[in-house]
Amino acid sequence: MKRTTLLALFLLLLLPAALPSFAEKVSTTPAPTGYIDDYAQVFSADGKSNMETLCRELHDKTKAQVFVVTVNTTEGEPVETFANELFAKWKIGEKKTDRGALMLFAIKDRKRWIEIGYGLEGILNDAKVGDIGRTMVPALQSANYDEAAQTGLRQITQVIATDAGVTLDALSNSTEAEPTAPAPLTGPPPSSESLSPFRWLALIPFFIPLLVFIFIFATIVRAARRRALLGGSSGYSGGSGFGGSDSGSSDFGSSSDGGSDFGGGDGGSSGGGGAGGDW
Repeated sequence: MKRTTLLALFLLLLLPAALPSFAEKVSTTPAPTGYIDDYAQVFSADGKSNMETLCRELHDKTKAQVFVVTVNTTEGEPVETFANELFAKWKIGEKKTDRGALMLFAIKDRKRWIEIGYGLEGILNDAKVGDIGRTMVPALQSANYDEAAQTGLRQITQVIATDAGVTLDALSNSTEAEPTAPAPLTGPPPSSESLSPFRWLALIPFFIPLLVFIFIFATIVRAARRRALLGGSSGYSGGSGFGGSDSGSSDFGSSSDGGSDFGGGDGGSSGGGGAGGDW
């Protein structure tokens, strides 16, 4: 039982490291596995898939790359600095043209930023990008992150497609399916809490590692009791099973739409400006 107790204490020490972080660091951010990297896990599966399809088609037809990234918080680092550093790390856009853009949302900070590469500065200047960012604010305030990201992404990709003289099928389809905007509400605006009745769902990922720990701990206790009843053995044979839980550690960079053929950034650099703000 002493061995079991020591192992349980060891698992308790590891538990904080297994919990999802409230902040992401550019230095520890893995390579992207798709154009849509939802680290804060706020996009629906359909919304993420639709945006991924649009970004892929844009790259195929115009050789421009647009990435959409959500994080929980930048932990005090200015959102524009975080976006600029991530843009540089991922080398968004192609090396010779620098036609890249990054839309970043820091969910818990309630901050947004659109970073533009040199090659798109002429058609997506700071004023234009600022206007696009402000159109996302109503949906962001309602915690409708799918709508917010798609609103900004459609405008950015449309500007790039128009400049390149191409038509994006994914953009046309999403525009046709888009419902008519509802009439503006009258009276005082609802509180931020009433605007997001499902915000508690964001807490679910934080409980998953705890449930995994409880399951592992219960398994260890049961095994110890069986060994005590049967005379036991001096070794612990369950260690390899614990190691299998490492498969979950890659969730921060996972993307169901990325696929093994995704090459990430193509050597581009930022510096073409950008704009952002709060919501």
